[in-house]
Amino acid sequence: MGKNYFIYFNGRYYKDYTAILDINNVGFLYGDGLFETLRSYKGNIFAFDLHLNRLLSSLIELKYNTSNLTKEFIKLETEKLIFKNNLQKEDAYIKIIVFRNGYKEKFKFDFVSKPNLVIIVKNFYPYIEQLYFEGFKIIQSSIKRVPYNNNLYRHKTLNYFENIYAKNEAYSLSANEALFLTKDKVVLECCTSNIFYVKNGAVFTPQLTLNILPGITREIVIDLCKRNKINVYQRKIHYYNLIEADEVFITNSLIEIMPVKSIDKYLIKTNKIPGNITSFLIKKYKEFVSSTTGGVS
Repeated sequence: MGKNYFIYFNGRYYKDYTAILDINNVGFLYGDGLFETLRSYKGNIFAFDLHLNRLLSSLIELKYNTSNLTKEFIKLETEKLIFKNNLQKEDAYIKIIVFRNGYKEKFKFDFVSKPNLVIIVKNFYPYIEQLYFEGFKIIQSSIKRVPYNNNLYRHKTLNYFENIYAKNEAYSLSANEALFLTKDKVVLECCTSNIFYVKNGAVFTPQLTLNILPGITREIVIDLCKRNKINVYQRKIHYYNLIEADEVFITNSLIEIMPVKSIDKYLIKTNKIPGNITSFLIKKYKEFVSSTTGGVS
């Protein structure tokens, strides 16, 4: 049996196997909730404000009562949990979950009841280092999304089955990640990450007007490009842009920046993995993490 961690659930701490949830809760029944996944480095939470700004913005837009949820309160409880689980000197995986209590009737939002808050903090087990020198294999998912006008894709909801299904499509083909495209092969995002490509020294990624998540690591990478005078463009990208790219990489908070080796049957043209721009951004990202947390990625 693995290590038992404490979790935070609505003001109390539980061992992770003892917390009890009412099966009539709408978070359980319908996935009516949101989450954020973060990392802490040697006890220091990385990009906390960016993650909580996104979470609180989503909660407000999706009609939650946020009167009991402040950034200061959530951060304090997360830091307490890091300490309670003896992870002050280790890297940790953090998941913050907020889910609605119930509906008034027939799915009618209750604007008064305060939502549930769960915080999970566990040891972080990184991807094996060799993967960063081999690169991920990506396949396109069979699921085709529409490109615009579904704002739910901008929120990290607990209704996550589409992403899980796509991830398992990748696993079934011995790949690491799946890519969501439109029926016209416009690139959106991967099932657990944002995607970038490099061509002639410039960096490109899909724009936020498309049905994609505004990833926190995506935002940081764009800022790192600008700070280091790398031309970076957010625009509509076609599948052929990826397979003709010099380099491709994906981003999320746990994986940070991962180079891509292939998309479907097409090998990325880079002479080495990671490619020069990807390697430079990985280095700058690690420096940024270290400078803001005092830790080392």
